[in-house]
Amino acid sequence: MVVRTLVWACAVFVVVLVMASQAAAQNGVPLSGRLLNSLDATPLGGATVQIDELRRQTVSGADGTFTFDNVPPGTYHVSVLAQGFSTRRTEVQVAAGMSPIELQVDFDLHFEEVVSVSGDARSQFDTFQPTSVLAGQELSKQLEMSLGATLENQPGVAARSFGPAPARPVIRGLDGDRVLILQDGQRLGDLSSQSGDHGVPINPAAAQKIEVVRGPATLLYGANAIGGLVNVITDEIPTKPMMGTSGNLTFDLGTAASEGGAAGDVHIGNGKVALHMGGGGRRSGDVDTPEGDVVNSQSRGGFGNVGLSWTGAKNYFGGSYGYDDTRYGIPVIEDGQVQLTPRRHAFSLRAGGQGLEGAFDSYRATLAVRRYKHDELEGDVVGTAFTNNTEEVEVMGSHRALGRLKGSLGGWVLNRAFDAAGEEALSPAVDQQGFATFLYEEVTWPHVTFQFGGRVDHTSYQPNGEPERSFTTGSGSLGFLIRPAAADDRLTIAFSAARAARSPALEELFYFGAHPGNFAFEVGNPDLSPEHALGFDVSLRWRTPRVTGEVTYFRNDVSGYLFRAPLTEDEFNARLPEFAARFPSRDVTDDSTDEFPIVEYVAADSVLDGVEAHSDVQITSRIAVELGLDYVRGTLQQDDEPLPRIPPLRFRGGLRYQRNAFQAGGDVSIVATQDRVFSTETPTDGYQLGRLYASYSFGQGAVAHTFTARLENVTNELYRNHLSLIKDLVPEMGRNFRLLYNVKF
Repeated sequence: MVVRTLVWACAVFVVVLVMASQAAAQNGVPLSGRLLNSLDATPLGGATVQIDELRRQTVSGADGTFTFDNVPPGTYHVSVLAQGFSTRRTEVQVAAGMSPIELQVDFDLHFEEVVSVSGDARSQFDTFQPTSVLAGQELSKQLEMSLGATLENQPGVAARSFGPAPARPVIRGLDGDRVLILQDGQRLGDLSSQSGDHGVPINPAAAQKIEVVRGPATLLYGANAIGGLVNVITDEIPTKPMMGTSGNLTFDLGTAASEGGAAGDVHIGNGKVALHMGGGGRRSGDVDTPEGDVVNSQSRGGFGNVGLSWTGAKNYFGGSYGYDDTRYGIPVIEDGQVQLTPRRHAFSLRAGGQGLEGAFDSYRATLAVRRYKHDELEGDVVGTAFTNNTEEVEVMGSHRALGRLKGSLGGWVLNRAFDAAGEEALSPAVDQQGFATFLYEEVTWPHVTFQFGGRVDHTSYQPNGEPERSFTTGSGSLGFLIRPAAADDRLTIAFSAARAARSPALEELFYFGAHPGNFAFEVGNPDLSPEHALGFDVSLRWRTPRVTGEVTYFRNDVSGYLFRAPLTEDEFNARLPEFAARFPSRDVTDDSTDEFPIVEYVAADSVLDGVEAHSDVQITSRIAVELGLDYVRGTLQQDDEPLPRIPPLRFRGGLRYQRNAFQAGGDVSIVATQDRVFSTETPTDGYQLGRLYASYSFGQGAVAHTFTARLENVTNELYRNHLSLIKDLVPEMGRNFRLLYNVKF
């Protein structure tokens, strides 16, 4: 009933929108101008220019010029979005006969453009939720062999690990099915959320940019983003016209694991058709630690992809195909004899448009088909074979501004077929279907923006031979973005509140059996209900000529938080008839519970709250100090017991020297002891890690070269990651020298 009501509401909204757009059609006036680099007065081409109140966008030409047609007379704010430049807004009075305006744009390397937070691109300075972006030299400074390790130094982000290869991001203490990982806005179709030994099938060296949204992102992306999301942007399907040939190649070497990798891509276009080709590979040996090598921690992988698009002045349509193949070892389990072999076929179609006439001025539509498999090898024998096949469709349209109101609405459909055969087949084959509809709106005044929206999700599971489960959940959010006039666009206060819901994941409902990848005998519960979270964030962001930064406080109250609670052998045996009734198609016995602790997926009210802060302080024109801190506290409300696997307090400080395209510096991470632990966990000692780095870029004609060198864990510190499933048995990587080379042409 709720779904039907929202669908009808969206349909009525579209009809009203079309009628209002036609009624509002009036003769406006052109708004034109030119963008200039404030340092040397050179034209700034290829930048996105936006009228904030109307959410209308255009791109500046090579000479820095831009034009908006048919702008109603009035007062507006014009902002510029370009990588490495400030997004400070300029107030403009639009009137008939006005002259072209000239906008001076400043350098600003702290607040990048981000595309994962709303229906359009915007600066991090103007988002309702805190975000992180890695691109260019900043990505080279953080690049590691896995996505989790690459992001673990970002505010509010830690890494779950089972050795180096399967590291996965943890955001604000939330992991697994609560953190969504995307590639170019589409789901990966992998199984990394289900088990600690399952890796993310992405080579970070292939990324042009990586975006992180901290906090619920369920409105646009669904229940799996209740804790946050990571979007790896690769541009496999070109979306803009291009002429000639351009490309990007990255090579890197690391000493602590005898590691080497390479990734690259090439774009070829004639202004109408654009071709993209990419590929790469990585190989590493056993990881060296201060206690010696970690046996069976080696990995190797390769990927390739090709994409083709038609690109017009306002629209594009294209498709891509990619294949990745990885093989990595799992330490400790079965005396270090287990290896995993993820393979994935990825086919995508995408269409989109901007600057369109009519009720909708932009849209995007995607089809993603994923065919994923991995075998768990014990020696050369396949112990368990997994398959996960998904088809996903998303359509979103952004409507033309109705006065101060601008936003998007859309829908999403998912079809999934999961199966496992062998020793770790913890559930029968399961078919999953999901669909959703959502609405996201913003109302903009000169110095305040109000955001609101809602989403309804329906998910159903059909396990082979067992009862079906289905869930219908609703999510909603609202937020305020305040830009005080007296601060001259140097200060932003962001507040967001979200009521988010997450249906239980497949493993929480249907798993039953020994699971070495999580060091547990797991007992699911098909009678579980969805989680409901009420969370809010408040952020203060500032930027002055010498100081930029952000500080955020967040709180997330989760009703029915699902987690793995311990069971004793006696409790398990006493409840065997109950478990047999839960899983009627399986042989439920106690024969295989001796090897691992027994855990059951249960629900309990919980709260997670914490703080994140980071700042850059420019001491001189060339020397800057970087500071950062993050902390999260997770608690089961009934008995005030800590939640499982919560990262410890962390402080980061660094010093950076930069002159033109050269930068060098060092930083130290101070991680506190984590002794506030769940009943089945052990405390983890604190530690200090030092790092040195240097990076230099130079150009030769149309070719740009960048060399980056890093020395990590300078003192060869013996330390353990609290979120590692094998932390009590295996320490983390020792001293490591890494060299990277990137060339763009």
